[in-house]
Amino acid sequence: MSVLAEYRQEAGRTPAVNVVWAVAVRPSLRRRARTAGIPLTPDALARRQTRQLRVLRPSVGWPDRMRTELKASDRASVTAEKGREEAWFQWRPGRRRHTVWGSIAFDEAAGTVLLDLREGAAYTGVSGVRRGASFVALCQVAGGLGLVEGED
Repeated sequence: MSVLAEYRQEAGRTPAVNVVWAVAVRPSLRRRARTAGIPLTPDALARRQTRQLRVLRPSVGWPDRMRTELKASDRASVTAEKGREEAWFQWRPGRRRHTVWGSIAFDEAAGTVLLDLREGAAYTGVSGVRRGASFVALCQVAGGLGLVEGED
């Protein structure tokens, strides 16, 4: 199902609002996805985005560098870490205070990262408000940390 079709099926919206919102948001999501190297999939508007990504330029100590970059980002707030292999954080995908919850798990041997992002409790879904925030955050985190989807 396409992003446009998902908007059309959203309960409680008039067809005009669906079309206008889909026309406005789809190019933005497509541009973000292309810039980050993440394919735009039909589930881009889902509340949860989980992706196995690979490190674009792996080198010695890449998980530590990524962890440091994540902590240094003005969009992130690292809330907890589980040793060297996982970190939980909040990410602010837009200009407002709305955040998504995320975790990043590192597999140093494989050169991959499991990124899991979820909408917060403030998710409303009304007239498209904050729809796709998890996907936007996925693109921002992947782009900022040099992660891409797919094989070498």
